[in-house]
Amino acid sequence: MMCPYCNSSYTKKDGTKTLKSGERVQENYCHNCGKYFTIHSELFADMVVDIDPGGVLTVENDKPLKIHGLTDVHVGANEFDFKKFKQAVGKIKRDDNARWFGNGDLIELIPPHYKISQRGQNIPPDEQYLEFLKLVDCIKDKCLFIRGGNHDYLRSFNILDFDVCKVIAKEMNVPYYRMPGYTTITINGQSWNLVSGHGKSGAKNGDLELDKMAAVYSEGDVFFLGHNHQLYVKPMDSLVIGDDATEELRRRWYVRGGSFLRYAEYARYSFFPIIRTGWVTMTFREDKVDCAEN
Repeated sequence: MMCPYCNSSYTKKDGTKTLKSGERVQENYCHNCGKYFTIHSELFADMVVDIDPGGVLTVENDKPLKIHGLTDVHVGANEFDFKKFKQAVGKIKRDDNARWFGNGDLIELIPPHYKISQRGQNIPPDEQYLEFLKLVDCIKDKCLFIRGGNHDYLRSFNILDFDVCKVIAKEMNVPYYRMPGYTTITINGQSWNLVSGHGKSGAKNGDLELDKMAAVYSEGDVFFLGHNHQLYVKPMDSLVIGDDATEELRRRWYVRGGSFLRYAEYARYSFFPIIRTGWVTMTFREDKVDCAEN
């Protein structure tokens, strides 16, 4: 984390600080200039908030929230489903209780001289970046966070040591997840845990990677992954001991978040299964969570 006073990156987390509002925030110390700062400092207010590995983002509301997971958008790809993505944006815009997050592969991003041909994209990466921001401008105030994927974050970071998704988050003034992690959704005092990540495996059985995620993040109520473009929601029921010392049903959800990429040439060439474009909406209520495909 960069010091807002001297721009040094030689900083460390050093305890917490209680604001006048009663909120406790992380305090940081700069070894270079010897000053302390928090992310709530005025000088620091315009810098992106990283959700570091192990950190938990919290979202609170007194009414049910419909959270739309927009993953694998691929703006700039020849097969980008513009109509479907505009449908998602319109649905979020019209609903006061709608929220959304960008879950990686937001742009196609095929750099020059990359291992695959640039013919797979119809506009260059810089225009893809600008087009994505333009498309979501009307709903950016409802965005919970941005996460990077293998097309955008990994390609830009591995080639240039530059994270384009972090810059998107900064431009939209929302938190940034580089790694998978928890988001706690609290509705009128009842908390639910959304575990989300971009995903890595292209296995035909999408549950296998979700099983791995659920084993690591054992407190999750919804497990959300993208990457493989599969679109489905699956309730996962188990028996737990309730408050009255009797068995009760606990429902958790497995989600593969789909994509906005139509049947690409590389998929056609390799006889990959045809998967419809779309996204998943997760509705968090005080008494339960429901998930649905769009």
